[in-house]
Amino acid sequence: MKVRYIAYDSFGVKSMCTQVKTKDTTLTIDPGIAIETSSFPLPEEWRMKLVERYHNRIRKSCEMSEFILISHYHYDHHLLDIDLYRGKKLIVKNPEKNINRSQRQRGAELMEYIAGEVEGICYGDDRIFIVGSETIISLSEAMWHGKKNTKLGYVLMVEVTDSDKRFLYTSDLNGVYLREQAEVIIERRPDILVMDGFPSYLLGYVTSHESLKSVLENTILILEKTNCEKYIIDHHLLRDYRFREIYYEVYRRAEELGKNVLTAAEDSGMKPMVLEGYERNGPTRWKKWDNYTFDKLDEMIKKAKKKRDS
Repeated sequence: MKVRYIAYDSFGVKSMCTQVKTKDTTLTIDPGIAIETSSFPLPEEWRMKLVERYHNRIRKSCEMSEFILISHYHYDHHLLDIDLYRGKKLIVKNPEKNINRSQRQRGAELMEYIAGEVEGICYGDDRIFIVGSETIISLSEAMWHGKKNTKLGYVLMVEVTDSDKRFLYTSDLNGVYLREQAEVIIERRPDILVMDGFPSYLLGYVTSHESLKSVLENTILILEKTNCEKYIIDHHLLRDYRFREIYYEVYRRAEELGKNVLTAAEDSGMKPMVLEGYERNGPTRWKKWDNYTFDKLDEMIKKAKKKRDS
């Protein structure tokens, strides 16, 4: 099995597009892309050029693939670009079941867009597909895109196994918010695990320090209970140049355990673009910060509760 990171936030674009190649087939997961947020430390023109560059990489990956998988209908995970889908076999999130209104609309839009251009379209929710002599593509049941009852809806996790490796892609759990999500990941026993990280750039007005603490605890549990060759943590977290300090407790525990925690860029031999931009252009929203230790988070959570109760 060969895993390639096609477009990721650590490369400087909103995406989590991944290619997996086995002896039997090649598949591209989540061929979507969007421009990084304004807090990303690169000029808008540069961010747009990165979108163009990695959009082309996504197209090339899809050209090489037999299967295209779509875990949910946010635009950084799928695009209305017929060149990505024509002549391919699609495995997609059910656009009518376990889905919120906006994703239902986007799913219907995609189905209408590709009608007549794609023959094989399967809903992947909680299904297993056997390809060739040894490749198994498994998709989870619909899982919350973050906390329970979130307005963001649901996603599917994707697992690909062959006689060589077991690869697991979480899609957008928003950093494994829920303990039951962590338990599913642990039960899968992956050799290579790709997880999206917590959206720390939204801390304080969309996400909370309490939620961050839960995500860190769940991520550490995964590190302790699995034995992956590598743990890729990327996507939302890599929109924040403080990502190492935000995930301080995860990196600290990984070092204690001798676990290999990397971004997609680092596993590709590159510096995360958010750090490169910060070093070139300086800070945007965040000027000073400390390591987000559990003690510090407990203090922040206590202050927030006191403020709410006053």
